[in-house]
Amino acid sequence: MFGFLKGMFRTGKTPKAPAKGAAKAAPTPERARLLEQAMEIHRSKRKIFHGLSPEDRAKLIAMAILTLGDKPKGKT
Repeated sequence: MFGFLKGMFRTGKTPKAPAKGAAKAAPTPERARLLEQAMEIHRSKRKIFHGLSPEDRAKLIAMAILTLGDKPKGKT
């Protein structure tokens, strides 16, 4: 499962993690617009679940996990 990591550690070299608080480049205007649109869609979709009872929300989560979760790639 973690075969890609074995190669890194056999050489004795470990990958360098970026420093905490490292400055990230500002997104391009086009990317910033796309991010804002995605967040707006996320906020509008999130409101759909506010009306559900805790029991209905739990059932929906369980159904999503059974439907989408932990399936090996290539199998349906």
